[in-house]
Amino acid sequence: MDTAAAAVAASTDIESGDFDDSSNNTKAKEAAAGVSAVGIGTIDDTKDEDFDPITLPQSTHTLLFTEPVCSKSFQFSVAIATLSILCLLLALTNNGITLDGIGQVPANVGMSVKIAQFASIFIALLMEEEIPTGLYLLRRIPKTYFKSKFPELCYSKFVAAAILRIFMGYLFLVNVLFLLMMSDNVIDIFFDFIALQFLQQLDDISFNLARMGVFSKSLRVATTSKYFRTEFRRQTKVKRSKRIGFFLKAIYFINLMILLAAQIYVTVKQGNGDYQCKSITVIIKDEVWEESVVKMPGQESKAMVLVYPYFNGSYNQDGTSHDGRPVYVEQKKFDGTPFDTTSPDPVNISVKIPARIQYCKSIRAWVFMHEYVRKSPHHEDSECPWLLRSEETDVYDIEEVQGPWQVWAGVIGKTDVDITCNECNDNADCNLNGECKKDGKCECFKDVEGVQFIGQHCEVRLKDDCHTIYGEKSNDTWSVVPVGWGKGLFQEYDRPVYVYQGGSPLFDDDNDAVFLIYSGDRWFGLYQPGGQFLFGETFEPF
Repeated sequence: MDTAAAAVAASTDIESGDFDDSSNNTKAKEAAAGVSAVGIGTIDDTKDEDFDPITLPQSTHTLLFTEPVCSKSFQFSVAIATLSILCLLLALTNNGITLDGIGQVPANVGMSVKIAQFASIFIALLMEEEIPTGLYLLRRIPKTYFKSKFPELCYSKFVAAAILRIFMGYLFLVNVLFLLMMSDNVIDIFFDFIALQFLQQLDDISFNLARMGVFSKSLRVATTSKYFRTEFRRQTKVKRSKRIGFFLKAIYFINLMILLAAQIYVTVKQGNGDYQCKSITVIIKDEVWEESVVKMPGQESKAMVLVYPYFNGSYNQDGTSHDGRPVYVEQKKFDGTPFDTTSPDPVNISVKIPARIQYCKSIRAWVFMHEYVRKSPHHEDSECPWLLRSEETDVYDIEEVQGPWQVWAGVIGKTDVDITCNECNDNADCNLNGECKKDGKCECFKDVEGVQFIGQHCEVRLKDDCHTIYGEKSNDTWSVVPVGWGKGLFQEYDRPVYVYQGGSPLFDDDNDAVFLIYSGDRWFGLYQPGGQFLFGETFEPF
């Protein structure tokens, strides 16, 4: 019989439903001999030769449909599947995945970690075999073919076992995805990959041990039964076979696109600083530089007293980054909004230039700096003209900076800098004196038993009895006042501003304007003779 005739005869027998193993084996051998005679170099991929007949996977998942439900082999398989799923779910919770949402994603990661993350996606798809195996079995072995080989078995259990494979495969990929999102170390990524792969292969390892007789004789019999030696040859037409191949490729492509899209999304948000606090409060201890070097644009440098606590307050991300970290810019002390850095008349009307906090890779530290302040009038500073700098660190989140900071006050000294996030997660972050809103801001209670709360975290208590205070010598009167052009009290550094009302012989009660203002670490008086308020600001009486 020639090669073509043998192939046609074998194909005809299969399609007609004649599945006699001895006849098929004989014809398959003849067809294989013919193919061997033609030679490897003349194989035509467009033809439908079946070079790879399949058998049932040697896995405990297969025992779920080849063994009776009450058998020890079936119960052993259920135990292994349960253990695998449990461990994969525990791995998810270890990565911070709970019913409340996703855990903490790192603020950002280095380039080597990013490369490892994207490379690991391709590695994961190559390592993961449960999804393609389950889908391939379902597509390759239809019900009629399965029942012709194993009439005593239940096809629905075969389908359930394949679906279990697919479920575990996607559970593995979900673990991989969140593992990559939460990782900030290359070695940790690969070590965790090894652990996940071990969990996914528990069924294969257990099957091999059972086949060697490690567990029991009944398990050895079950794992060496005829079901694992029976071959399933292709019994579909060429077009259907090509559709199966296209379907599996499509699944791989879809999985790849989903994993890549999720990782790209996280990487972009990390680069934008979205996983870091958008607004922070900075408290610098009582440090003073008596002869700081200040150089305004177009002017010679001059010496001025620099009181570092004056820069205490809120700093917000401005949407820019430096050396892969976000830049925080000082905000107004009155209402926490950005400074207006433009002026209609720069010559006569100066503007306030805010300070900045950013990371400098050249010195591996987070730094506090100001555009107009330098360390020396005679020597050019480094590319990072710091006034305060943290200890050397590579952290991306400024809240993770530890240890004292170095401060420049003519010479290098040390000081403490407290940095806290202005965002809240629950009412406890508002000191239970306000309500944490969905935007992460505290809405402070206005009147609770005669107490009003103010501050980023409602940490400042203003009692009704303290709205007006009196001097000890002259019984002079000072009161907090509401802002005439908006809501709330007039504040500086999250503290109320007290306005002089009268009673002191030192001031003209009808014309002078005097204030008690908090300056970041202490209170001081501001005297404006003649009652001339800056920019025509007015106050309503309390």
